[in-house]
Amino acid sequence: MIKTKKLCILGMMTLMFSTGFAQEVGADMIAPELLSEIMAKGMVHQETMDFSFYPKTALAEKATTTWEQEEEPNYSAENLYYLKKDTLIANSANKETADTSLDTVAKVIRSISKMKGMQYYSNGDKKWETLYHSAYMIENEKSKKQIADQTEGNADGKTYFCLLDDNSFGDGIYQLDYQQTENEVSLCLTNVESLKMAMFKGVKPRYMKINLVVTDIGDAYLVYMVVQARYAKISFLESRIRRSLGARVDAIYNWFKFQF
Repeated sequence: MIKTKKLCILGMMTLMFSTGFAQEVGADMIAPELLSEIMAKGMVHQETMDFSFYPKTALAEKATTTWEQEEEPNYSAENLYYLKKDTLIANSANKETADTSLDTVAKVIRSISKMKGMQYYSNGDKKWETLYHSAYMIENEKSKKQIADQTEGNADGKTYFCLLDDNSFGDGIYQLDYQQTENEVSLCLTNVESLKMAMFKGVKPRYMKINLVVTDIGDAYLVYMVVQARYAKISFLESRIRRSLGARVDAIYNWFKFQF
């Protein structure tokens, strides 16, 4: 009995120490009150042009400045998630061997083919639907010839292209820009072709960007996402496009959680 009590106390101390470590490291990157909120709720979200949730790191700050068009986006939102590495292990099909290192994160976000079949909740149709019916890397932006996922080595400075058959926007080519540092990795996804909805060109080439930044804070990751787009002002499509853009951020995050 005494031995069992000692083990329980040791386990509690370990948990308190690791959680405290994450709080200490995270507090250097985001405001303490925001860190406490995402640790309690799991995430925060806002539609805004004045980003304020991003961790104060090089790649996260850069994710807020990738919009390159003179015309401003008419949809702009940010999400920040707190994701324990223990959760990644619990979600894994191989719990005994699950690797939650940053290098594995870099491989996961380059595993485009695994995005096929990704699910999202359609607020318009009130049901779960498939986001990407097809997903794979291609040779270049002018070729749709499928190639294997390029997951080897460090992701820093790598640019690839992929084809995504999107449930809302149809078949399209996207550019994938990656960066990686000692404690974080990022992806910027940009549409190379026009995105259509209901046969209308809803989003011009390079007028949609989704940024994903994963920052290691010890026993957890901060996952920061920004989505920005400028779309045609077609009254009966506008709300549908906005819902679709918002839904895919959560879909990508929820997919990410189960890839380890």
